[in-house]
Amino acid sequence: MFFISSATILLLSSAIYVVNNSNPKESFSGFQTEEFILPYNLALPDTTYLLPKELKEISGLTIKDSSRVYTINDEKAQIYIYDFAKGEITSKIDFGENGDFESVALKNNTIYAAKSDGTIEVVNLLDGKNTDTYKTPLSNKNDMEGLCYDASNNQLLIACKGSLEEKDKNRNIKGIYSFDLSTRTFNKTPFKLINLAKEHQRLVSLNLTNDFMTQTHVSSRIKSFGPSAIAINPIDSHIYVLSSRGKILTVMRPDKTVVGIYFLSKRLYGQPEGITFDKQGIMYISNEARSTKANILKFTRIIN
Repeated sequence: MFFISSATILLLSSAIYVVNNSNPKESFSGFQTEEFILPYNLALPDTTYLLPKELKEISGLTIKDSSRVYTINDEKAQIYIYDFAKGEITSKIDFGENGDFESVALKNNTIYAAKSDGTIEVVNLLDGKNTDTYKTPLSNKNDMEGLCYDASNNQLLIACKGSLEEKDKNRNIKGIYSFDLSTRTFNKTPFKLINLAKEHQRLVSLNLTNDFMTQTHVSSRIKSFGPSAIAINPIDSHIYVLSSRGKILTVMRPDKTVVGIYFLSKRLYGQPEGITFDKQGIMYISNEARSTKANILKFTRIIN
């Protein structure tokens, strides 16, 4: 019994079993549809950018251009511009009172900064001023963590780590909501309800063994799913939902059908809290300082 308990604990604290690191398709594990192949090798970033102490608690990022990103630090009402080539913060925008800021989204010259209590601050990048505040029905119990701009519908997509906006007995269901920027209204009908416990059952396993301990590990991580970031890939319009809890990346088609659920290695992803894409489809994932130093991981598409 001691051996079984020890082995189970060891498994639950490690990355899920990987078959072969030499093949990009076989260097990470999870579930996906038979026709979908994730166009990134989650186990092998092209570049790891170590962040300065000011971004130790980086909680979100959105792309500015191919060489820079806008980021935000948890608890501070400051937007940082981080330059990849220089490896440093090149400027900061102080836009108001501090708070529990979790993510940022960009539309033209406007930054939207989301708080966990459901508030969205609107910042004009031209003068650095806070021009508006959007109050949504969401609160701390919903724990708004992810935010991205959906250009095709001129709306913000909001991912919540906590409970649903309307009470539901199933705590495994997480909600993604939308905020219309044209009318400045929150849509109470969820954009998508995600129940990974059900979603993964209709997908094909990728590089997972069928033994008891692996299945226990999978179940544990699936149940802990709680979105921390969301982004839309400009190449194919797939929606990527990142969860620091359980270290999971979920991918949906534009029609909101889940096509992939992938497990992230704790060795590489200390605390994944942000995700964004540039125009070329290069993916960036940010990690707060936990088991790793605060960083941004860069992933170039390996499949067009």
